[in-house]
Amino acid sequence: MNSKSGLTYSFAALAAVSILAHADEAAAATTHTVRSGDTLWSISRSYDVSVATVKSLNGLSSNNIRVGQTLRLTGNTSASTGGSSLTAASTNRVTTTHALNMRLAGGTWHRVLLTIPKGKTLTPIQSKGSWTKVSYGGQTGWVHNDYLQKASTSSGADTPSTVTPNAATAQTKVNLNLRSSKSTKTTVVLTIPKGKTVTILAVEGSWSKVKYGTKTGYVANTYLTTSESATPTSPSTEQSINQQFTTTANLNVRQGAGIGYALVTTIPNGTVVQATKQSGSWYYVTYNGKSGYVSAGYLKQTTTTPSDPAPNEGDAGAGNATVDYIVNTPSLNVRSSSSTSATIIGSVKAGQTLRVVESSKGWLQIYYGNTVGFVASAYVKTVPKGSAEGPAWVEGSYDANSYYTYYPTSIRSQASEASSTIGSTLRGELLNIIGETATHYRLSSGFVAKSAVTEIKGQSAQSTRLSTIQVAKQYVGTPYVWASSSPANGGFDCSGLIYYVFNQSGVSIPRTNVANYWSGAYFGAQLPKSFVPQPGDLVFFENTYTAGPSHMGIMINSDTFIHAGSYGLGYNQISKEPYWQSRLIGYKRP
Repeated sequence: MNSKSGLTYSFAALAAVSILAHADEAAAATTHTVRSGDTLWSISRSYDVSVATVKSLNGLSSNNIRVGQTLRLTGNTSASTGGSSLTAASTNRVTTTHALNMRLAGGTWHRVLLTIPKGKTLTPIQSKGSWTKVSYGGQTGWVHNDYLQKASTSSGADTPSTVTPNAATAQTKVNLNLRSSKSTKTTVVLTIPKGKTVTILAVEGSWSKVKYGTKTGYVANTYLTTSESATPTSPSTEQSINQQFTTTANLNVRQGAGIGYALVTTIPNGTVVQATKQSGSWYYVTYNGKSGYVSAGYLKQTTTTPSDPAPNEGDAGAGNATVDYIVNTPSLNVRSSSSTSATIIGSVKAGQTLRVVESSKGWLQIYYGNTVGFVASAYVKTVPKGSAEGPAWVEGSYDANSYYTYYPTSIRSQASEASSTIGSTLRGELLNIIGETATHYRLSSGFVAKSAVTEIKGQSAQSTRLSTIQVAKQYVGTPYVWASSSPANGGFDCSGLIYYVFNQSGVSIPRTNVANYWSGAYFGAQLPKSFVPQPGDLVFFENTYTAGPSHMGIMINSDTFIHAGSYGLGYNQISKEPYWQSRLIGYKRP
């Protein structure tokens, strides 16, 4: 993850870092005099102001500018400038609109203390002119107002990240550093001996706030053995439920019960969801085929239920009582009205029998939970009523995708891992998929578990490996941001970069850490240090910021790799750097 080695960057990477580090200097300028070779686009990039904003501020109706012309860069405009100006100290919380330098005092000539990632919410302490004093990462300093906007809870709603599990306790697995905040870069308060008991005050993502003796601080969850429930999603604090809710905001779905967990997806405001588990103030729901935890603070329990029709009433729609309607695609969106631009309120799965209200102009109105919705009739097939519950698998074309096995796996006689084995596949074998159930893909020879298969959209495995390099190169020079897997946060950590580039390249992988990517079934078998890598192969290192597998990157040739390191996203060369040579574990070929 976070390496301790200095990175040897290409000139382009260093230039990109320089541009980012001086974002607030450029933003502080109020005018620009056009020079030979300037364009609106180059000016907007230099000052981090949109082209639309520059045009609006200067009354430009086209992109034409002339040498010597003075352009305004700040002021009142109908176009958004990416931040609201703060003129007085306020208790209103604000959000950073870019990766933003925090300085020792209000002025671009003062020393940079740290860079705050984009999208972080801050509480203003004091305002002076175009600068605001804030605290972040255990430090206090000044940021430029042009890169702040009022915090909004209208999208991506969550409750506070701290989850307090009733004063649970845990034991340390090793001599463990107690730190002042949630980062390996922060001050060590003291070192807790191996086997000592600590009191867990809160679980925040991959860190726990604990008390040891009279001292309070943060430790990494990896090195704790809990004696009671210390994680927000452990079975002892979770209970099974069966309740339906409506979202009251655009609501984030997370991998665990707390906002420290990775984002899975976002559910639109007004969507009806079914909760199957509850963990404290979090509910476990499924939306569009993706499952995770949502905050109870943004859910309203549904209290009205349409009257349940007689067994066959309306099932065939349009007065037709002779057929049933069966979903004939892996996942079909249910919308609030009969339009592809209407809000998605949920989804139905392959082989599911629909209770149809009526049919009209390419759409079916169906009962969905305790409400009604609409699905496109092109993805629904009719079968004789009562002939079956519906097909066990879905027919159709899968030509737009390629399916490969993660690892050698069994071909089963039925869509069940309990059925007999009738064959097997190799790791990386291309599969000819002709159908699917909820858990298995159907081949001409039998069934293969979906958990063993990866889908690569429209390209070969080698094309995907090369695609991951191209995606990563787009972000060379962006800062290292702990636990980030999206450029929206201002940068990445090393495993977050891998998660992002593979998903952007059409391969759906879960977000986990380096140790799991190395030890698990992800990306195939472990390959030794003697292996000669090719572009797109993954390289793994150990004992960087912590013991064991702890850092990874993508090879762009047999010796150079691209990765998110301490000083940002850039390149290193294994053969010329003893630090990386001594820590190399091996490779994997996705």
